[in-house]
Amino acid sequence: MKKYEIIKYFRGGSTTYYASMSIRKRMKRNCWKFQLEEWGENTAGGFNYGYSINAIKVKSIPKKARRLQFNDNYLTNFKKAKTKIKINTE
Repeated sequence: MKKYEIIKYFRGGSTTYYASMSIRKRMKRNCWKFQLEEWGENTAGGFNYGYSINAIKVKSIPKKARRLQFNDNYLTNFKKAKTKIKINTE
């Protein structure tokens, strides 16, 4: 599993959340923007004065951590690279 620490900063403090994603999944850069916006709008804090939200890859998630779920619409399957080999038989 890929593990992420999501920190939402707002006037008056910050809140830390954690999320995990399967190794077989990935997220494109523009989808990360949408995912972070979704988490920012649907978690507590920062609505009157704004907020900023960041994601950092971590090695482990604490047992009693606040957790967020990735939106499956933003995830894609990790595809193996196809190697093309040309053989010249002339």
